[in-house]
Amino acid sequence: MKHLLFTLLLAICLAGCQSKPAGFPNIVQCNVIVTDNGKPIAGVSVSLHCESSVNYFSSGITDKNGVAEIKTSQGTYSQKGIPIGKVVLILNKTPKVDDWYTLEEQSNMPTDELMAYMEEKQRRSEKLPPVIPPKLTDASTTPLTKEINAATEWNVNIAEYKEK
Repeated sequence: MKHLLFTLLLAICLAGCQSKPAGFPNIVQCNVIVTDNGKPIAGVSVSLHCESSVNYFSSGITDKNGVAEIKTSQGTYSQKGIPIGKVVLILNKTPKVDDWYTLEEQSNMPTDELMAYMEEKQRRSEKLPPVIPPKLTDASTTPLTKEINAATEWNVNIAEYKEK
């Protein structure tokens, strides 16, 4: 019975453990901190792209302190950190208007009224100015490049990239 239980536990562990895929790079810790004149920005999607063609990606999302802990993934395998080498940093955050109805009010709306409300919210959001300067949202225009050769903390003040 003990042997059967041990075998079952081992099988569960092995099924849940993912091995590092062939060709997955060695990585180092990387955090990206996004601020606007010192004020942290939460909810920014951070993507780091290697200049060489690869089959993995590195990304994270900033928390309330503006910090994104970068993870590199290939398929279902993921590990904290980023590969060594030259990378391009891309930032994105969609501006959104605040709700003018509470969640309770929204849950009591008829479906067609709720859909109209959501469409109006989307229209209003599209009219807001971008949170992130547009040049930082595209790999072909971002000036944010860095050679990663050790664990790093990359501070980005988006105020430096806003049009004046």
